[in-house]
Parts: sequence; structure tokens; C-alpha cells
Amino acid sequence: MNCFYCHREGCGANSREMSVGEIGKIVQLAKEFGVRKVKLTGGEPLLRKDIIEIITALSAAGMKEVSMTTNGTLLANIAAELADAGLNRVNISLDTLDERTYKRITGRKLLHEVSEGIDASLVAGLTPVKLNMVLLAGINEHEVERMIAYTSERGIILQLIELLDAGRKNFTTYHLNLDDIEQSIRERAVSVRTRRSMQARRKYILPGGEVEVVKPMHNSEFCMHCTRLRLTPDGHLKPCLMRNDNLVDLLPHINSGDLDGARKAFAEAIARREPFFKGAAREVCVPRSV
Repeated sequence: MNCFYCHREGCGANSREMSVGEIGKIVQLAKEFGVRKVKLTGGEPLLRKDIIEIITALSAAGMKEVSMTTNGTLLANIAAELADAGLNRVNISLDTLDERTYKRITGRKLLHEVSEGIDASLVAGLTPVKLNMVLLAGINEHEVERMIAYTSERGIILQLIELLDAGRKNFTTYHLNLDDIEQSIRERAVSVRTRRSMQARRKYILPGGEVEVVKPMHNSEFCMHCTRLRLTPDGHLKPCLMRNDNLVDLLPHINSGDLDGARKAFAEAIARREPFFKGAAREVCVPRSV
């Protein structure tokens, strides 16, 4: 995939890559710090040839929930196996239901494969399935109603996501303020809930459907209610999605068997947590590797 708005954070050709065993040990250790849910994100998690072994290791660690965010293009043939290995649910990235728009955004003609992946996930019981739609000015904002109908018919939760400013030049061109769209949804919602554990995210219950609106930009509540700690593909703890200047290297402690050092690394990463908006002059993260 070559989505033009992607911040391209992940492992490069020369980056170290965590093994299944290393991932399992880290998650086991994370339980000591209250971690009960793990989500595999990317890049694209299904590109890992050992993804089933990774899911199995996470499930064996006794997590309350193991989930995954995926572009869905490789999901159809592996959804059932993922469920059997212990994956509980999936978030599937899909910004459009139009084939031409999909190719414009991603650079690939793979919309049919994503559709098959969504169906396979529902059959496999990877529920609730959530569909992530990044709204892009001038490209797909007119598809919101169509997407609501599509997800409602299938019992899928729709997440409308504000484009993040990750330092790429096209942010101002494609960023869309979601306030008007959210207000329209709010006016016809049967009920409105606030998910405090998810950055004060609003959940709108519509007749036959459910929509969440994710607005991280210029939203202090998004930071203030964040409880997540991220682990990069090369074994660094990342306290903030928007920063790369406060990472803590965990992998050397894991590989040397220094559990006390690993615990201190976790504690240090947690101590470095702070709302991103506190550093008003700070530049947004620039990927360390592409």
C-alpha cells in the first residue's frame, strides 16, 4: 500500500525486528504494569509471516483482549486462523467504497480484497469489527452517509477519524474539521456516550448503527485521557503517538535477561508520559525509519 497521507512509521530494511519470543516476554512484563489489552498495529501486521505465532503468544500471556488494526487486504484467507489463535477483534482501515477513490488514496486496486476481508472477519467472529475511515477534504467526505449505511447493514462500528498532522506536506491540503459532520450525526443519534478510557471519544448510537468520532488534533481531551503505551517494531517503548524524542529502548534488557532493567525501562517510559499539547512549540514526530 502507498497511502499518500501515511506518516510511514515502522521498520526499515536495516531495522532490528522483534522475535515472537521477545514480544511474548515484553507483554508478560507489561502485565506487571497493569496492561490488560494489546493491539497490533502497523505498518501492516499481516505482513509478518509469523503473525499466528505472535497472536498465540499474546493470547497465552493472558491479555483481556488482543486486537489488530489492518488494511484488510490479506485478511480473507487468514481471519479464521487468527481467531483460532486468540485474536478477539479487528479494526479495518477503509476510507472509501469507491474503487477509483481507493486507488487514488492507496495506490492499489485492492478494494475487493478488503471487502472480502471484512466479510471473513464477521464470519470468524472477530467482533466487534470496527471500520476506520480517515476523512480527507475534497476526496471522501461526501461518502460518510454511504459508509454509515454500509457499516450499519453489517453490524460494524464506524470510526470517523481526523487526519493527523505527522509532519507531511499534504496535511493542510487534506485536513478536514469534523465538527460539522459530528454535529449532523449527533442531531439524529438515539443516544450519545463518552468513552473516557478512549480519550473522551464520543460514541453515537444511530438507528441500526454506531459511529465514533476521533478528533486528536487541537483536542486536549485526547491527550489528557490517553492511557496507552506503544511498542515500536524494533523494541522501543513510545509514550506518545505524536513524539519520537522520548523513546525508551527496552530490547537490550529483554535479550540479556535483565528483568530489573526492563522494569526500570517501563517505569521510565511511563514517567515520560505527558500531554502532547504541553509542548506547544514542539514539532510533530518525524519517523525514525521508513
